[in-house]
Amino acid sequence: MTISESLRPVERQTLAKVVMEQLLAFIRDGGLAPGESLPSQHELARRLSVSRPVLREAIHGLATIGVVDVRPGSGCYVREPAAGSDLDSFLEQTTHETALEVLEARKVVEVELAVLAAERATLDDRASMLRVLGRLERAVLAGEATVEITSGFHEQLARAGHNAVLFRMAHALARARVEQGRRVEDALPDAGSGEYDSHLALYRAIDSGDPERARTAMREHLEVAHRWEDRIAAIRIEMTVPCR
Repeated sequence: MTISESLRPVERQTLAKVVMEQLLAFIRDGGLAPGESLPSQHELARRLSVSRPVLREAIHGLATIGVVDVRPGSGCYVREPAAGSDLDSFLEQTTHETALEVLEARKVVEVELAVLAAERATLDDRASMLRVLGRLERAVLAGEATVEITSGFHEQLARAGHNAVLFRMAHALARARVEQGRRVEDALPDAGSGEYDSHLALYRAIDSGDPERARTAMREHLEVAHRWEDRIAAIRIEMTVPCR
């Protein structure tokens, strides 16, 4: 074996994983309860002797597996008690495959509801969607969580399809849609910045009255969510690379 083969570059995600495990131990051993905040990122980076980018990777990893909530401008808060003794027990709480199955179901139901909404939406339906879009725009500008608002938009869109059976199917997916949105917001804080533009484009496709345009817009909208899931999965893989 040559020197180049035996000596490999130290990967940043390995250090982030070590930091992540230390933070898990800190939450568990410190007895932090749900809703309690962690020290500031500046303080954590100082105490752990790591750079801010490495610390952010570790915190995003904790958010991905549902341990903490990252609230822009506020801080990092414990989401639920440390139920297990190691990282693997936390990873079991999040299932990437289930999230993808939810997206598949949404493509079946919501794409066709978008088609029907383009054909059937009334003036009241459009007004309801616009009111939700107004709330969404204000939330994005304020840097606030958007998942509940975007779910409300999808509910109004489903109503605009005027098909009671499909609406009930969409409503049955609402809880999973919200949980998926929270998962994305926790792991990818930058994702929320595009939510208003994304949903505005979807509304405009519905408002055009063109069923094919609405079908394409909804498919593209859900493909964005699929890419977010891929990013989350990549983060989880990076955070679980064994230390060498």
